[in-house]
Amino acid sequence: AELSARFPHEASGIKSFYGECWAVFNALNSLEMKSLEEPRYLMGEFFKNPMACLTLASYLTTNTGDVARKYIKDPELLKFIDLECFIWSTVNADMTPMINAGMVFCDRHFGGINYPLGGVGAIAENMVDGITERGGHVVYKANVKQIITEETNSSSNGS
Repeated sequence: AELSARFPHEASGIKSFYGECWAVFNALNSLEMKSLEEPRYLMGEFFKNPMACLTLASYLTTNTGDVARKYIKDPELLKFIDLECFIWSTVNADMTPMINAGMVFCDRHFGGINYPLGGVGAIAENMVDGITERGGHVVYKANVKQIITEETNSSSNGS
């Protein structure tokens, strides 16, 4: 609604562009997401939901810029879509796969935007705080070979 209010002459194009984004999002959202490099998994997902898989396959070689230009002509709005893509994919819309854009553009409308206060780094910082508060130790910039856990005795012995 906000984009259409800012670009009323492109309301139909915005709706059509987001329609394709939602087609990608809904296809992705209907699949159990695991490694796309595992052939057995992919075959199983195809048999469970062939239409979602075919929808995604149809976008494999499609970039976001081409889809945007199919529906939108306003250069300022196209630059905005370029900027949106660059912010999260570090490349412009012509280099951003449509499958990625469909997920990111629609995810913020699906259940609302849910980002942690303080940015995504706050998640790691809070995990470290929780680990150290419980007597654990975190080593930064180190390869993990083993995670050592010890069960604490939660029974009360009266002391």
